Amino acid sequence: MRIVDGHSHMYQEAAASDRLKTSVTEIEGFDIGIALKRLDEIGVIKFQTMPQEMTRVWKQWLGSNELSADIQSAAPDRIVAFASAEPLDSHDALSLATLEGVKTIITKEGLKGLLLTPPYGRYYSNDKRVYPFYEMAVELDIPVYFHHSHMFGDPSICPLRYARIWLLDDLTIDFPNLRFNVEHMGYPWTEELLAIMSRSPNVYTDIAMYLNLNPIWRRIPVPSRGLLLARNLGMAREYGVLERVFYGSDYVGESVDEYVSLLNNEVAWIATKLNTDMEKLGYAPLSDEEMEGLLRKNVLKLWK
Repeated sequence: MRIVDGHSHMYQEAAASDRLKTSVTEIEGFDIGIALKRLDEIGVIKFQTMPQEMTRVWKQWLGSNELSADIQSAAPDRIVAFASAEPLDSHDALSLATLEGVKTIITKEGLKGLLLTPPYGRYYSNDKRVYPFYEMAVELDIPVYFHHSHMFGDPSICPLRYARIWLLDDLTIDFPNLRFNVEHMGYPWTEELLAIMSRSPNVYTDIAMYLNLNPIWRRIPVPSRGLLLARNLGMAREYGVLERVFYGSDYVGESVDEYVSLLNNEVAWIATKLNTDMEKLGYAPLSDEEMEGLLRKNVLKLWK
């Protein structure tokens, strides 16, 4: 089966704002040909990569918009790269310079979407001051990814009051043509998200980190994570939105070996164990068509 990784930070590493990589020449051992050959071996036909701006509070980036553009240019038929932004500045005002800069690099370099992480920047996604970024996304016909979920770590990093799902409901009303993805199935408010999705056809979600062996998720044992994913996919089918749920690895780093290993393990689990867990919970297993949607087709609809 052909696979698309719809959510990753491949070739991205955290750095202070004054030490950003902006070109693939700054990535040690970068060889996109080797990476794509390895991905061919496990059936991955495309992967998404995106930076994450965290300058408003943390004075830090994960990657950079310029680096993402350069990575995409290395294999534009296989790599889907996004930009990222902090819409508000340190004085709580709309950052017009950021808005203009993001619009320019998306238009000039052909970046395919935008990542916003309100909890990390401590702002609300339905804040009217942020609305020019959504207007831009609609104008450019690109999707927006939101981190609107829990994060197992220091609570100051991701205050949950900024991550609540209902905040996004205003966007479905005020911007009915805005396509957006709620990362991590909006955990732990998944059913609330599914209810919003059931009436808002432009809202998608990904399953990133449900199977990842990242240490910050080890508080939830692996078997429980599998059952949790199975339950949430079963609910998504009941709400009639399973065709808008897609796979993402949420890999962060620059190691091709780590990335391929993670993808291989997660996709193998989905292919061989997911349906067993769904049946344990009383749900019908995913059909071949539903499995193909989860692993490839659904995210391509979001990206157009």
